[in-house]
Amino acid sequence: MTISLNKEQILKLLPHREPMLLIDELLNIKKLFSATAIVNVKKDSFYVQGHFPGQPVMPGVLIVEAFGQAAAALTAHGIDKSTYENKLVFLMSVEKARFRNPVI
Repeated sequence: MTISLNKEQILKLLPHREPMLLIDELLNIKKLFSATAIVNVKKDSFYVQGHFPGQPVMPGVLIVEAFGQAAAALTAHGIDKSTYENKLVFLMSVEKARFRNPVI
């Protein structure tokens, strides 16, 4: 059985709200191990309006933020709510991140 979360369910797990909630769905969830995050990048998204005019791309820092949100939702979904309720968890570092293609 494939487990997935929609945006409404993700909102219950993360403190992020629009416009900074970047992930729209979490698919293929393997408890506390892996998942596939969906980010619907639209031409009117706040982060592409000036990055870059005429050739918009999603900024790399927001791609990393989306990874962090996906990891946080995966973790919160896999543990008891009392463990994370009313607490903030921060992504402290990313080492050797490489972007092979732009997100457009």
